[in-house]
Amino acid sequence: MTWSVRSPDGRLELDVVRDVAGRLSYRVLYHGAEVVAPSRLGVVRLDTTFDEALDVVDEGAPDTVLDRYHLRHGKQLRHSVRAGARSVLVRNADGARLALDLRAYGDGVALRYRFPDSSDRTLTVLGELTTVSPAGPGRVWAQPTQEPGVFAPAYENPFVDGVPLGTDSSGPGWNLPALFETPQAWLLVTEAGLDETFYGSRLGGRPQQGVYAFVPPQPAEADGLGDVAAASRGPWTLPWRIVVVAGSAGQVAASALVTHLAAASRVANDSWVRPGRVSWSWWSENASPRDLGRLRDYVDLAAEFGWEYSLVDANWSVHSDEEMTELVGYARQRGVGIWLWYNSGGPNNRVTEQPRDRMFDREVRRAELAKLAAWGVPGIKVDFFHSDKQEGIARYLGILEDAADHHIMVNFHGCTIPRGWSRTWPLLMTMEGVRGAETYLFSEDFPAEAPLQNTILPFTRNAVGPMDYTPVTFGDVTHPHLTTGAHELALAVVFESGLLHLADAATSYRALRPDVAAELRLVPVAWDETRFLVSEPGRCVVVARRSGQTWWVAGVNGLNEPRRVEVALAELSGVDRTWKVVSDGESRDAFAVRTHRPTYGVLLVNLAPRGGLFARCL
Repeated sequence: MTWSVRSPDGRLELDVVRDVAGRLSYRVLYHGAEVVAPSRLGVVRLDTTFDEALDVVDEGAPDTVLDRYHLRHGKQLRHSVRAGARSVLVRNADGARLALDLRAYGDGVALRYRFPDSSDRTLTVLGELTTVSPAGPGRVWAQPTQEPGVFAPAYENPFVDGVPLGTDSSGPGWNLPALFETPQAWLLVTEAGLDETFYGSRLGGRPQQGVYAFVPPQPAEADGLGDVAAASRGPWTLPWRIVVVAGSAGQVAASALVTHLAAASRVANDSWVRPGRVSWSWWSENASPRDLGRLRDYVDLAAEFGWEYSLVDANWSVHSDEEMTELVGYARQRGVGIWLWYNSGGPNNRVTEQPRDRMFDREVRRAELAKLAAWGVPGIKVDFFHSDKQEGIARYLGILEDAADHHIMVNFHGCTIPRGWSRTWPLLMTMEGVRGAETYLFSEDFPAEAPLQNTILPFTRNAVGPMDYTPVTFGDVTHPHLTTGAHELALAVVFESGLLHLADAATSYRALRPDVAAELRLVPVAWDETRFLVSEPGRCVVVARRSGQTWWVAGVNGLNEPRRVEVALAELSGVDRTWKVVSDGESRDAFAVRTHRPTYGVLLVNLAPRGGLFARCL
């Protein structure tokens, strides 16, 4: 017995099969070819298991779902989407019922479980039987899960670069999202629609014969706080399991399937939510949050460049409330909003940076948010979560709900990955969940890793939502960078985030040649359209993003050898437009700047080893 759902354009088909033993499996077809081989379905509850001997209660009927929504930031702001849909209802031998919701979009498929019946007792999910079996042979770009520790897990390991399908992880699992190249298609596996009733999943670290299983968090996450199982009363809807499917890595990265499948916005009026550029003193001057003079200088930097915000990081609480309100007022007079850092702990971490114990308990948190709203603080950065358990997921969402009530935007660090929450809570501007530029402070291996990783992240971590990498670091800290200045400048566009934290020192930005500094005054952070022009994870990426009528094009070379790229600019703006092009100069820190009207609509650029390209349509 087979139930199918097809995308409206007919390219994708999701089939669910019930075999003679009453077990459920699924497969995915792309242009008629199998791209996900038969993979298991099922759920294990404490009181019963949905595995075999499943009887069909209702086959449902094929349907079409329509959805229109608008985001405050992202790689595309306005969406109008259609999907094939179907819901199948089954019953196990104990009489318990399970619904399976299916979706097929033009760029991917999704499925989720529901317990449709009301219950007067708490139900507990111990785990899923769900697997995904990319139809290999193939390659994988994925991030090994970190072992729990004082600062982990926080999605901060480097991604592996195209290892063979079925390779074991060096950690206890493979984090979502995971990118697969197969003979017939590129696949991105992730999840969305996660709420406070469930945990964040990952893939098992020991795939058998190329089969990857969805698994729960580790017991020691959040210093042992919370259970690895999930519990709720029915009716109960679990998260979507997503497979983005496309013919290229760039088409996968451009997909918005994660936000399509997220819950609709819970903020009635989000006009107060404003994406923006941010000066940040901590990367170059770790002690600066304790120094009001240095903080005022970074406010002045933001004002000079026309950036909307300045972030005050850990340990600002050494200052009195009066001193902080004075700083907020100083910034306001210059058209700059002050963001403030908080430790998320609580008993969920042992990190001592202050202020802490103000975001864990809800009553305390709401009082703190009310105070910040009275000060005129537009946003907070909350750090050191280290858990995908249900208890931790509920804390993320509780912070967002309370911050929404006080019109305060949020940035999560030391955290999980996006799962579409920026649609449900538009005030969520960005999330870390990445091995970002702060690693130049801590790891001697990072300078050599960074160029290659910068060409993987657009197709993996950043493909599922905003990413606070804290880029554009022309200067050096503990471990000097190997990337060129043009590479660093390009990251302002290559990476997408509702907050662009420009991490370098004020002196570094002020020393830029004026024609390069001008681009940092103009570059936006919310995009009407995104296209990937060169899509080679681990090698090279060139991305085009449009804001209004203006296109920006940026690319980076991840290799230690030069690379020549051809960029079809005419497809973006027509052949009669002039572009300003910033590329690699004769040394690491030098730039070449020119205006260019592309011959035959094509821009030819020679990227230096670890080099970059930044261009704007004039």
